[in-house]
This record gives sequence, structure tokens and C-alpha cells, in this order.
Amino acid sequence: MTPHPLRAILIAAAAAAAALPALAQDSPWSVRAGVAAIRFSPDSTIELPTGVPVPGAAVGVKNNTAAALEIGYELAHDWTLRFAMGNPPTTTLSAAGTLPPAPTGTLGKIRYAPAMLTLTYGFGDLGPIRPYVGAGINYTWVMKETDGDIARLKADNAWGSVLQAGFDVPLSRQWSLFFDARKVFVKTQARGVVPALGNVPGSARIKLDPAIYVVGVGYRF
Repeated sequence: MTPHPLRAILIAAAAAAAALPALAQDSPWSVRAGVAAIRFSPDSTIELPTGVPVPGAAVGVKNNTAAALEIGYELAHDWTLRFAMGNPPTTTLSAAGTLPPAPTGTLGKIRYAPAMLTLTYGFGDLGPIRPYVGAGINYTWVMKETDGDIARLKADNAWGSVLQAGFDVPLSRQWSLFFDARKVFVKTQARGVVPALGNVPGSARIKLDPAIYVVGVGYRF
């Protein structure tokens, strides 16, 4: 049985951590929690059953706010492996561009769960802050689709890449405040039928590319 991609990411993170020795003084483990603002930059192509794109038609994607959790493991000095996830938010899809406004104003809703595995490099202490940059992979799991003016709505799970930057503000040896920004490059495909047009099928390729901003509190074990 093929393991679920989210489980595969967790297994990879645990294996990488277990394969490396703990640091001599402090525990290499840390956890951070905060509030994430998810801001989409959608770009989409909508196609009819003939496969012909609808000129100028687009899908709007509503921004979200969610709780965020990250587990970190310090591989070596200044290098940290990070696994981040959050409570699954729900976004609303709406008609945009030349696509006529939907009768109810909502094409459908999608509940999704993003998970990210990144590797960051820290620049040490620069005054009162500890900045870092990094990159990694993202997996977005579509948990539930809810029909609106599009019936039988389905959306694909998707892999993507991540760029990351942020900084910690130490409050003590264990506690800190942090700000984290990530740009995720991910796209998916959605499909369904339009009852108002006699159940005409259609599909949309949607590039989401969200920017995710997180502020919160960190704890080092």
C-alpha cells in the first residue's frame, strides 16, 4: 500500500532527525506556534468540454487566516530542518474576469491542509534578532469540496516548492518571538458541471501561489 504523501513527509523529517547526533549543550528540538495569514495570487485557465479556453475567464480564490504549528530540528550550527502545518482552512472560489457572476456568488468551497518541509540557514545574532532564509517542498491535501454554482466539484491534491525567510527575537534561552514569510509555488486542477447551463462540464487549471505570513511564539527544548 502506497503511503499518503503527508505521512511520507513526516517519515522523511523523522528519519533525517534521527540520523544526526544531538547538539552537545542544548536540545536540537524546537516548536513554534502562531497565526498565519494566507494571501493567494491566483491565475487560472478555464476550459469547456471541447478543451478550448474561455478568453479572459478566471477563478477568484478567497484569502484565509489559520493557526500554524512548526516543529524544528537543528541539524548543525545555523542549519535547521522545519516541518510546518496548520488547522485546515476553507477557501471560497468565485467567478472572475470575463466569467459571468455566479447566481449565488460562489462557485464552490475547498477545505485544504498544507504541509511544508523546509531547510533554513541562520545568520547568527544581528543585534536583537536572528534572521534566516530557506527553501523546501509543499504538499497541499484537498480534504473536502463543497458545491456552489459548480456541481460535483473536485480539486486535485498538489505538490509545490517553497521559499522562506524570517527572524526570531529571543526572550530567554528557551522562549522567543518570531516572524516568518513563505512564498509557495503550487497549482491544482478543479472540475465540475454547471447545472444552470444544463450540466455542461468544465475544468480550471488554477495557479494559487500563496504568500504565507506567520507571527507567533517559539520554544526550544
